[in-house]
Amino acid sequence: MATFAGEKKRVVGLGGGFGGAFAAQALQKKGQGDVEVVLIDRNNFLTFYPLLVEAGVGAIEPRHIVVPLRKFVRGDSYLMAEVRDVDLRDKTVTYQVSGSDEVRRMRYDHLVIGLGSVTKIPPIPGLKEYGFEMKSLNDAIEHRDRGIRMLELANTLTDPLERKRLLTFVVVGGGYTGVELAGEYQAFLREAAKEYPNVEAADIRMLLLEYGPTIIATMSEKLRQWAHRTLEERGVEVRTSDTITEVHEDGCVLKDGSFVPTKTVYWTAGIAPSPLLKEIEGLPVNEKGYIDCDRDLSVKGFSDVWAIGDAATVFTADGKPYAATAQNASRQGPLVAQNILARIRGGATKTFDFKPLGAFAAIGHRQAAAEVKGLNFTGFIGWVLFRGAYLTKMPTLAMKARLSMDWLLELIFRSPIVQMGVHRRKVAPVASPGSESLETAPNLEEEPEIVVSGKSSPN
Repeated sequence: MATFAGEKKRVVGLGGGFGGAFAAQALQKKGQGDVEVVLIDRNNFLTFYPLLVEAGVGAIEPRHIVVPLRKFVRGDSYLMAEVRDVDLRDKTVTYQVSGSDEVRRMRYDHLVIGLGSVTKIPPIPGLKEYGFEMKSLNDAIEHRDRGIRMLELANTLTDPLERKRLLTFVVVGGGYTGVELAGEYQAFLREAAKEYPNVEAADIRMLLLEYGPTIIATMSEKLRQWAHRTLEERGVEVRTSDTITEVHEDGCVLKDGSFVPTKTVYWTAGIAPSPLLKEIEGLPVNEKGYIDCDRDLSVKGFSDVWAIGDAATVFTADGKPYAATAQNASRQGPLVAQNILARIRGGATKTFDFKPLGAFAAIGHRQAAAEVKGLNFTGFIGWVLFRGAYLTKMPTLAMKARLSMDWLLELIFRSPIVQMGVHRRKVAPVASPGSESLETAPNLEEEPEIVVSGKSSPN
């Protein structure tokens, strides 16, 4: 195995999400010719997840919430590939380049694991077969397409039971995603119903189920109560301490045994780490499958392996785990870059200490709950803060301009009620790792890649 003494140190990042993209960007900016950065992800873009629901209901052009990963890293530092394996002992990453059946291996000096998460699917009968998730831009657009499809079908039917089934939508999970999906989606569907002569806005039934005692539990009690009350005033049926126990093609069964006729069940109740993590020999993971990290973001027991974002378990100074949010991941990226450079140059690393600046939950009709530095805002003011906060966080000036124009047009004109033609994606997690995978492009002159085989490994 080659030695890297006196050479550039290669930092390979697995995952191009908020943590991975910002880590790679910071490494290139702060590197002084002593590091080579490789970012690997199967997608060549970063999805701006906080605005996923808005893109799905047409408030934003879908392309305007995805940022090319090549905007974060220069030259050949991004590699569009699928991570197949990681060998922590030999310090290698095995991957398959997109569009090729050749499996290759790359060596690293430092590894950043940001493989993200997948939807957590409990063993509820029928959920994998008939449920839908909300984890990607494709999912968001499909929700819009499906809603329009249900409206089109209902507009042609006279059977009241079948119409009710088509126009009933169930969202399971009362966290941020579930609340935003129920509120924004209901507002979109009721507005869209105006285009259909045989469908009334009141025909749209939106049911939001939360297993716990309250929705958006991490927000203040005042905001939780406001969101709950406002959603119900708009016609969303909010049921706490409730969930589904079965899903069928024509409906779902609730905890009390009652049957809800519906063709559409959305599952937003929780995430799970990338399944690849458990397959990496020697990687310390907890009982839930997340990576155990020290407070400087290094993986426990390693000085050259780091973890960030949804994949990592990082604790605050008082022993509480940081939430798996884009806000935390985007702060972890630059810090892990700083710590890697410090370790390479013989300096001291710093711990991750970050207090979230705020939390937001949009519920449709230009209304939102906002918690900013301990202050609570609701209604239109909360919605303005929600949009303003995420506008400032959009990575590039061009993306900020496009987003601003979308929002301006949305204030003036109604969103066209058209399908985008996206195919259905099952709720079941995909076999490949989550949306964050990093890998640095090889320098063939300094160290050629190792061809493992001419065929891709099976999923």
